[in-house]
Formats: sequence, structure tokens, C-alpha cells
Amino acid sequence: MEIMKKNSSGSNVTDLQRRLKLLSYDLGVTSVDGIFGERTRDAVKKFQQDRGLLVSGIVDQETWQELVDAGYKIGDRLLYLKNPPFRGDDVRTLQLWLKTLGFYPYNENGIFCERTLRALVEFQDNMNIEDDGIVGERTLNHLMGLKRIIISKKTSNFPYINNRNRRNPGIKNSIMLDCDPGPKDVDARDSGEDAGSLNDRIYICSNIIGFCREMLTECGYCVQTTFNNDENRGAFLFDRIANANNSGADYLISINLNYSSDRGANGCSCYYFRGLKSYSIGGFQLANEIQDQLVGGLGILDCRVHGANYAILKNTEMISVVVEPAFISNEKQRKKIEDTDYQKKIGEKITGAVKTYLED
Repeated sequence: MEIMKKNSSGSNVTDLQRRLKLLSYDLGVTSVDGIFGERTRDAVKKFQQDRGLLVSGIVDQETWQELVDAGYKIGDRLLYLKNPPFRGDDVRTLQLWLKTLGFYPYNENGIFCERTLRALVEFQDNMNIEDDGIVGERTLNHLMGLKRIIISKKTSNFPYINNRNRRNPGIKNSIMLDCDPGPKDVDARDSGEDAGSLNDRIYICSNIIGFCREMLTECGYCVQTTFNNDENRGAFLFDRIANANNSGADYLISINLNYSSDRGANGCSCYYFRGLKSYSIGGFQLANEIQDQLVGGLGILDCRVHGANYAILKNTEMISVVVEPAFISNEKQRKKIEDTDYQKKIGEKITGAVKTYLED
């Protein structure tokens, strides 16, 4: 899709503004005029903040998908398993309700997949209604009848069960490593990052991933990447997600370098999935372990661990975390992160954190 930003114009911007207006975001006096101005950018930023996305004011593929998803409300349409699958906030609400009632122990990603179907059929069996796997009027009425119970629960998280080593004894877990290159269209960045910086970001992240892969493999883990070679290491976001889900991996670690127009911004952050009323407990624990190792072992400023709704966390089927060990926009941190020995140290800390999480 074409990335939209300030000063963009045309029918795509008109569509964007109509969707924002339908979701009750304030576009100012001009409202729907097909011009991406300050008020439209402010509305996009507010939407991104509300959805747990990176707040950039830029409409990329991830933000656009969230915007389309937000247009569907439970009951707007029949829901059932099909290819390609239904996706939207109606599916996300269904998953949340099923999760709160104890039928769906996964992230509510808004995609009607096989796991959603199994949970729905189990719910229908328990309600003694036809287990057709379709969210029609009768199934929806039963769910609505339980809405008071669902709403009364502060969380839909299941009691945590330690299944980190769920494979047969002696068989190590499978780990997927991902390189997050950031936006494909450098000109779409308001922060001012140039093509050279973006290429450096990909190169450095790839080096860190290489060290992690080597060290984790030496520890006996099965390690894969979401890209096959150097040429596609910056593959599009949803292609990388598909590669991860097709891999059968147990864990995903996505490496990225932060960037800010504030050249003084520095530090390290890690992210895990947080949904409407639940979060990934495994992701939370792994993200905290990696953050502790990086901050404690390398003396980096602690920018804390955060729950987020990023697609790489929400749409992947394994426990997933995003690791941002430095700001490439900070001159001091950039000099450090460009050093191969320092990249190796980051790899060592991430590897040590994974081992501690999985084996202690």
C-alpha cells in the first residue's frame, strides 16, 4: 500500500479520513477533504496511541490494517472459518469473550483462525446449541447473555502454567529471530532518518541476530530467522509474520534500533503483547529478562519494558518480544552499536536471558 503522511492527498486520504471520522476522531472544521493536514495527523496519532501502536502520525501497512479492523463491530456480520480469514475488531471481541470465559487461551489478534474455531465450537457445545462454528444470531445471543460476567472480570488472562519446556525431555525449544527494518519508505518518516541510517540499522540488527543465532545454536536450540538471506532480511512486516507462523517456532525475538528526532534520546526498551484485558505472560517475563540482562550487563539507560499491540507481537502464534537495545539517532549510542564487539555483547546478553528464562 502507499504510505500516507502529512501533505499526502487524494482518494486514499479521503478514505482514511472517513474511517477516522466513523470512529469519532476529530478532524477539525475541514473534516473529510482528501488532504493530510495537521488535524488528520493528530487524529492518526491519537488512533495509534489508542491501539497500542508506534505513534508516528504516519499511516503505514500496520496502522492501515488496524484502522480497517477497527471498523468492524461484533454482530455486524456472520463470522466463521474461511480463507482468507475474517479479521477485525468483531473477531477480536469474540476472542476476548471466549478467552474470558475460559475457551481461548491465546492472544486476541482479531483473526478468525483454526484456534478461534475450536474455542467457538467448544463454547457452543457447552451452551447446548448447534456447534456449527458460526457466530450467528443464536450464538451471539448466548454470548450477549454472558456479557455481564465477561465485563465484570478485570482480566481475561488464564492462570499461568509453566510450559516453557513443553517439548519432549531433552529436546530444546525452537527460537525464531527477526530483523525489524522499520518503515520501507524512508521519505515517509517525519523523524528525518535518511537512507544511510536505515541501511545501517538493518546491517547492525542483522549482525546482532547473527551473533544470537550462533550462540543459541551452540546452546543446543533450534534457531531460524524470518528472512532467508541478506537480500530479504528487510522483508515486509506481514511476510515476516507469515514466515514466523509457518516455522513452528516456540519463541520469536525481533531486533530493532530505536530512532528519535530528539538526538538526546537514548536507552534500551523491550516490548511484549498487551491486548484489551490480557497480556502475554510469557512475553512479559522474557522481555523483562532480556531488559535486565542488557541494562545490567552493558550499563544502558533503562527505558523499561512495555506492553504493546504491534503486529509482530499480536499476529505471531508463539511467545514474541521486540528488543530495542539502542537509539541509532543518538551519536554516543550509535558509535557503540556500530562496533562489532559491542554487537556481540548484545548477542551474549540476549542469549543469556533466553537461557535463564527457558532453563532456570
